[in-house]
Amino acid sequence: MSMITTFVDRVNTALKQPDLRKKIIFTLIMFLVARVGTYIPAPGIDMKAFTDQASKGSIFDFINMFSGGGFKRFSIFALGIMPYINASIIFQLLAAVYPPLEEKKKEGEKGQQEVVQWTRYLTIVIGAIQAAGLAIYISTQSVVRMESSLLFIINTVVILTAGTVFLMWVGEQISIYGLGNGISLIIFINIVAEMPSGALVLMKKFLETNINIGLIKVFLICLLIIALIGAIVIFQLAIRRIPILYAGRNLQGKNSIASKTFLPLKVNTAGVMPIIFASVLMMIPDGFLRLLAVLSPTKTAPVMLTKLLGHGGALYVIILAALVFFFTFFYTAMVFDPMKVADNLKKSGGTIPGIRPGAETVNYLDRVVTNITWGGAIFLTLLAVLPVLLTQVLNIPLYIGGTGLLIVVGVALDTVQQVDAHLVMRNYEGFIS
Repeated sequence: MSMITTFVDRVNTALKQPDLRKKIIFTLIMFLVARVGTYIPAPGIDMKAFTDQASKGSIFDFINMFSGGGFKRFSIFALGIMPYINASIIFQLLAAVYPPLEEKKKEGEKGQQEVVQWTRYLTIVIGAIQAAGLAIYISTQSVVRMESSLLFIINTVVILTAGTVFLMWVGEQISIYGLGNGISLIIFINIVAEMPSGALVLMKKFLETNINIGLIKVFLICLLIIALIGAIVIFQLAIRRIPILYAGRNLQGKNSIASKTFLPLKVNTAGVMPIIFASVLMMIPDGFLRLLAVLSPTKTAPVMLTKLLGHGGALYVIILAALVFFFTFFYTAMVFDPMKVADNLKKSGGTIPGIRPGAETVNYLDRVVTNITWGGAIFLTLLAVLPVLLTQVLNIPLYIGGTGLLIVVGVALDTVQQVDAHLVMRNYEGFIS
């Protein structure tokens, strides 16, 4: 049986499961809602002039990637889901340095719901601030149709903030009633939706001068993308197996033959979040420099700072790499607690051969996770820096690089693994088996 036939058969098997079919259909409907919103323009702007202005900076390409084209069309979803991501980053950082917040998250479902609610409130605040900054910047670019700049700013803040809140709600609905993590899937569908147009722009750029050389460049870029996808898949699925030995017990409570299994530790425990967090945070200095360039009476200082901190600048690349590296370890520490794992092993009678239960197991797990996370951090850092280097050296659009591919492949794999879990629970073979 060929690979395609096997894949089609397993898709049909998944669609035959009523509960799984409902989740898939609901997710697709939410995708449609999220995409339609990117084509509904916000009022008060000359779209042609704004599109020309937005195409001048690579930072705008990055915003456009996360909003699925909504930014360049100045739609009601122009900000995308980025304010929610920023709010999540803030609360996760606060939880690491403010123990009461961490304790609140450990109080169970009630405590977690309170933190989620606070994240929503902060999303509204951040969305309003970002919308205000965008509106102020746009009002200085001679693309506004409204007579009053103040009215345009207020109108833009209300509409774009409401659009972000609605997208946040769509993502939460997908997480509850659909398949996979809703916020990640919204980012996923936005990137995928822009990839065809990005590929056409790239081909046109390469073929407009010399067709033969252009075809060679397109072929090399395709090979690079295929190699990156293969590397990302291997990297996302790679695990370190820790052997676990369980002491056997018979019905009389006496020792019997012990069973052996393993504890899988992912090389990339943090997933796609470090690169998303770092990339979103790096938009702040670029946006600040653009606003400073508009407000500054002398353009010398903003120009010098832009060369260093602006997108593609030397300092920008260094800070981006450092942030990705930091968030890889930080997020891994957030999602993997060696003390909790060691405690669960002890309660269930499991031990690591040659390692004593308790503190020694905690130290061993912590050491292993730290060692494998170094490899994950280096790989993620290279993927984060790669699109910036491609943009500067080869003048390739940003969304063709490693950032978008990592998010797309990572989210796709996570979603497929969730589908696998549903199928395996019902004694069916999954996609990855």
